Amino acid sequence: MAEKPRVSVIIVNWNGAEHLRVCLPSLALQSFESLEIIVVDNRSSDDSAEVARKPRVRWLPLEKNLGLAPALNRGAAIARGDLLLFVNNDMRFDPGFVAALVEPLEKDEEIFATDGMQFNWDGTVCKHLAARLTNALPGRDSSAELVPGLYFYQQEKSEKSRVFMASAACMMVRRTLFEKLGGFDDRLPLGYEDAEICWRAWVHRWKTVYVPNAICWHRVGGSVQSLEGARFSFRGVLKGRLLFATKLLPARYVFRTWLVSTAGLAKDISQLRWNFAMDRVGVLFHMAGLLAQLLREKRALFRDASSSPEEQVDYMLRLTDGDVRADRCNQV
Repeated sequence: MAEKPRVSVIIVNWNGAEHLRVCLPSLALQSFESLEIIVVDNRSSDDSAEVARKPRVRWLPLEKNLGLAPALNRGAAIARGDLLLFVNNDMRFDPGFVAALVEPLEKDEEIFATDGMQFNWDGTVCKHLAARLTNALPGRDSSAELVPGLYFYQQEKSEKSRVFMASAACMMVRRTLFEKLGGFDDRLPLGYEDAEICWRAWVHRWKTVYVPNAICWHRVGGSVQSLEGARFSFRGVLKGRLLFATKLLPARYVFRTWLVSTAGLAKDISQLRWNFAMDRVGVLFHMAGLLAQLLREKRALFRDASSSPEEQVDYMLRLTDGDVRADRCNQV
């Protein structure tokens, strides 16, 4: 970039006035000056609008609660920035956070996204580091299942590193590439929106890079503590897993994900989680209706990229393994 880029920070909010009271002043103290802040509000009933009434903050109220990905896309549509920074409302940031994420994007036009390091709220635990992908169950506390048969974990890195995804809680993207990808998938209400778009970017070999000196603190789960929030999150994650697998992964992962997701109904019923059982049935029927469309999108995506879902999984696994092997060599 010939000139200093402008950054638009996009925050999705739902009844998060108390979070915004910390988040917005933290952004106002950033060393990076060319900054606008957009709060996209998912029909809050608290005093979020009053809290967000600050200089450099734009308030975008939505007609109803659209969920995360659609709200992020609404914010991106009105943003003026060359770079888009997506963060959660339950966060605070080191003064150099934005500048650290900008720096790699200025130097390499093939980078789609940069990703920061998240501590928990009191700074005692690193909750998000360099996101690694593996097809073997990793024996570590930070691991989680992406879909049945694919796992991700957090790896500590002291240098910038390519990663398979960035967290949408602290993710900066190049606007031109974001728009070429069509933004986040609007069908994802909460969960997998970040993994899905980064995976699609990697299909085109547009990189995601972890930046360890971009530091933030996250009150993880602070926005979904109510039963209503928990159910919304449950539906979002289930829908995300099914969409991600069906749209982007080889057939064996699609089959496993649908099988495990359907079998989970028996567990919901055995634990008398009737609300969640009904939510699961609703999501399964809804996603079954999208199955043919998602498969058409998969064929088009990989045809245009002259690749295949199998080749892409292999590439993403090698991407992680290559960095891990390099670390081991440096330790010898």
